[in-house]
Amino acid sequence: MKFKHFILIFSIFTTVCCKKSVAEKGIKNTDSDSCWDAHIEAIPNMHFDSLFTRNKNGWTGGDATYSIVLNDSTNIWIFGDTFLGEVDENRSRNSSEPLINNTFILQTKNTFKTLHGGTLEKPEAFLKPPEPNWWYWPGHGQIYNNTLQIMMFALGKPDEDIGIGFEYKAVDLVTLSLPDFKVISTERRMPFQGINYGAFLLFENGYTYIYGAKREATAKYLHVARVKGTDISQPWEYLSKENIWTETFENSKPLFESVAEQFSILKRNDDFYLMTQNYDLDPELFIYNGKSPLGPFKNKQTLYCTPETNGDIITYNAFVHEQFSTKNNLLISYNINSLKFEDIFSDADNYRPRFINVAGWNKTK
Repeated sequence: MKFKHFILIFSIFTTVCCKKSVAEKGIKNTDSDSCWDAHIEAIPNMHFDSLFTRNKNGWTGGDATYSIVLNDSTNIWIFGDTFLGEVDENRSRNSSEPLINNTFILQTKNTFKTLHGGTLEKPEAFLKPPEPNWWYWPGHGQIYNNTLQIMMFALGKPDEDIGIGFEYKAVDLVTLSLPDFKVISTERRMPFQGINYGAFLLFENGYTYIYGAKREATAKYLHVARVKGTDISQPWEYLSKENIWTETFENSKPLFESVAEQFSILKRNDDFYLMTQNYDLDPELFIYNGKSPLGPFKNKQTLYCTPETNGDIITYNAFVHEQFSTKNNLLISYNINSLKFEDIFSDADNYRPRFINVAGWNKTK
């Protein structure tokens, strides 16, 4: 179980050296003394917080927290490392409860159905790479031609000693049939080259843009590929440093400094917005705007500061759920975790998503 928790923590960052406390950053982070910009209105979404306060019958905690709308009444939620089993009334969980690498949740109104592999007695990850000793963490996905196309990041043991027991190995595209979620195909898009292409997908003006982030020193940079049309199984092209779309990713252009592993890009009227947290586990959520899917993204606004961030408790990988958002109001999730192994068992709410509604972000440029 300790190895699995190390996997869970590694999904957020490679080292803890970049983490600074709220006090060190001088951030005002209490309910009565907010840190975000004065024109921003940010409040917890109690409905979704309640929906994801689970104590049995499948999912009881996880991260990533991607979502894709299936139809007017059903959404699919996609999680990375996931706890199943039961949570006690005091919100503690037994250390023997299973932790698996990914799950899907079918949400129909207030009803949840957890999709995983294996059996109820011995559950396994819902999706697995072809390699027997590798595992998947999820990226973003979309509906295409009555299938679900989902980007998945394969991990495994490193080929050489890098100081930790595993590394990213590949970027895969998994296609599933609907409505039964059976795997149709698993396609290796590329060996992992430092960019998690598929962290976010956006269709705009005849192209599907496939965004990723690349870590360099203490920062992460936004990169992009694209495919003509809406089928991301077709050949990709990559934006180069010469602002030319090419068939190879070796000269990929960094578009923006300081994104998280997970982020969102959205469009309102003629503007595009990048919403992200910083890579170094800051509690702030930021939004920037630009005039194209490629940016440049600027005019930084602070949307929120996660009140949970304190001591060993960290937050990361905020994400906008567009199907639950409006023109002016965003539903955003962020993930909670702890650097102390025992915290996620003593309190299940130390490993889960939280949800907020944010307004006022598109009133200024």
